Amino acid sequence: MPVTPGENIGPYRVIEQLGSGGMATVYKAYHPALDRYVAIKIMHPAFKANPQFFERFQREARVVARLEHAHIIPVYDFNEHHGEPYLVMRFIEGDTLKPKMENGPLPPAEILHLIRPVCQALAYAHQQGVLHRDIKPSNIMISQDGNVFLSDFGLARMVQAGESTLSQDMMVGTPQYISPEQAQGLSELDGRTDIYSLGVVLFEMLTGQVPFSADTPFATIHDHIYAPLPLPSTINPDIDPAVERTLLKALAKDPADRFATADELLASLESTLGVQTGITKLRGTWMTFEDIDVMPTFHPAYLLRNRAERLPVWEDLKEVLRKLDLPIPANPADR
Repeated sequence: MPVTPGENIGPYRVIEQLGSGGMATVYKAYHPALDRYVAIKIMHPAFKANPQFFERFQREARVVARLEHAHIIPVYDFNEHHGEPYLVMRFIEGDTLKPKMENGPLPPAEILHLIRPVCQALAYAHQQGVLHRDIKPSNIMISQDGNVFLSDFGLARMVQAGESTLSQDMMVGTPQYISPEQAQGLSELDGRTDIYSLGVVLFEMLTGQVPFSADTPFATIHDHIYAPLPLPSTINPDIDPAVERTLLKALAKDPADRFATADELLASLESTLGVQTGITKLRGTWMTFEDIDVMPTFHPAYLLRNRAERLPVWEDLKEVLRKLDLPIPANPADR
């Protein structure tokens, strides 16, 4: 049943529709009791035909609601409206990663800034035994103040239709970003399925395109399972060989050949993309370099921001270097 602005869904008054996809429609709503806006995700009416769906929906919603992490959009509530299950989540004023990906490769500094919180969120969720199963740019939210959040944890699990992805009408995951084992409908999945999907997002960030995109969803899935991965450097020759090795490992067909954890993937990105962005970790303190031997600006809160947003704190930088017993370079203003 369509929902119109002004209508109430439980205690939430609908303000506007934010978007719609194959699994759900999302609305912005107001919760007067707590005086805040929320996002409401109403599942597709077709799911009502499955008598086991609402039970599975409740079970997975409870699991996801227990996740508490700075970069995971929290679930506040769940219920049903005219027989259609819905989730209530934190409302993020901002946009998804998807629009940023439409104009070609992103700079290494921006990639690292965006991917770091996603890896941290995945590492936490995997430690809690929760998989995402649908990592893609539209599930990575960027708030207006630049914070990054991972959304839709457990949604793919909620709508899982059967044992084999290839034999069901409802896709568990998104064809362009799905892991080979998830595409085959294997039931024994672990965090490495999310690492593969995040690897596809990284591939797109670095090259401007996904590795596999065929004429049909099933042809794309087939390529994830069987086709050799295109070398990223053949698409973008500017990719550093060390970064390319990280991508190839994240996107290995066999989960055993991938990074075992999201923390391992992040460590590799810090040591490869981090070199390109001019960031070096000095005894636990992050320094921002404008060139290889000069550190004209430093402030942790302004890491990876552009020059105009940083604070001119040369004296603060010198004090940090003194405490770390590190040599103090010449002030770049004197050069």
